[in-house]
Amino acid sequence: MADILSPSTPEQLREAVGWALGAKTPLEVIGSGTKRAFGHVVKTNAVLDCSKLSGILFYEPEELVISARAGTPLADIKAALAEKNQQFHFEPGNFPGLLSENAVSDAGTIGGLVACNLAGPRRIKVGAARDHLLGFEAVSGRAEDFKSGGRVMKNVTGFDLSKLMSGSFGTLGVMHTVTLKVMPCDETSATVIATCNDPQSACKAMTLAMRSENEVSAAAWIAPRDVNALDIPMASELGSGLVVLRVEGPKPSVAWRAEALCKALGPFGETHELSHAYSQRLWQFVANVKPFAGSAEKAGLLWRVSVPPAIGGDVCVSLVDATGGRVMMDWAGGLIWLQVSGTDAMDGVIRQIARNTGGQADLVRAPEIVRETVSAFQAESPALAKINAKIRSNFDPEGILNPGRLMPSNLIGEGA
Repeated sequence: MADILSPSTPEQLREAVGWALGAKTPLEVIGSGTKRAFGHVVKTNAVLDCSKLSGILFYEPEELVISARAGTPLADIKAALAEKNQQFHFEPGNFPGLLSENAVSDAGTIGGLVACNLAGPRRIKVGAARDHLLGFEAVSGRAEDFKSGGRVMKNVTGFDLSKLMSGSFGTLGVMHTVTLKVMPCDETSATVIATCNDPQSACKAMTLAMRSENEVSAAAWIAPRDVNALDIPMASELGSGLVVLRVEGPKPSVAWRAEALCKALGPFGETHELSHAYSQRLWQFVANVKPFAGSAEKAGLLWRVSVPPAIGGDVCVSLVDATGGRVMMDWAGGLIWLQVSGTDAMDGVIRQIARNTGGQADLVRAPEIVRETVSAFQAESPALAKINAKIRSNFDPEGILNPGRLMPSNLIGEGA
């Protein structure tokens, strides 16, 4: 049975890491544990459970800033923001729902959200979690306190540690406090839908919309077989795949831009406009990647393929032809979700297709036996790997924080 360390204060966190450092015992760092199946298993008998490092430290709606302990449930954060009609602009979906069919809405912690650098459909306009992290406080693998940033966004000289920690999966340090920028919710939103069965045409439609003056805040394509799962008017009657585009802001502006998009997308298919309520429902569907949600055992393997948006449709066709899988596009074609049946990850062919475009492919969901033989994250170039190894050795010289989570030693060099 694993030893579980559960610090409830930053001081106890530092002591726990200090014990592991002295004993040369690797630590699996978790919050609520909802993302354990993303990445690789950390092979250790010691777990650093940060869920007791919880609570909102301050929330200043007028200043658009919130600070909380890293183990604070995301649901608590979102509830506090909703009371003031505010939100995280990077629109995180229910990512744990992609790893388990039992995940509840807004599962996970705020620290886990930042550590994995997650973002939803609005990323094409406002960036990911790292772009909204104002500051943090953490303990390094040296059992030393360090911090970066503060309450305001400002220019940075030297290393921007907030950018470095976001997406590090707890391998550089254990954050116990995070401070993030929040934004007011828009007055209203509308979604323009256009019938389109062909991902290549869909990508052209999204590119046209993104290049227009209509300030589109989200653009996605939902395949024909998945449209019926949308709880919106006309979904089943249309019997087609859908390009979906969102505009947000003041009511007169939204109405004008939605009408302009309907006209612009007319050559691609039948167009309709969805009201604010249905628009919100649809984008929650996209953010949660609802068609592919569930565990690896029941919903199959899931890949996240990042490519230049303008060629996303071409890449979709190549991926489907090569794997027989199902696809959904987000980020105007820049993000492709690929679901593959069975236990063959087909990593070689999928990553080669991604590399041919200058993109990358990450294995988001797979059974543990597959994750032992297939790298979850695409291998870095030799030059980048050398830089990252130097950074890790400075923050965690003994390699005690989540070792192997991003790339186990037996897979280094795989997937390059």
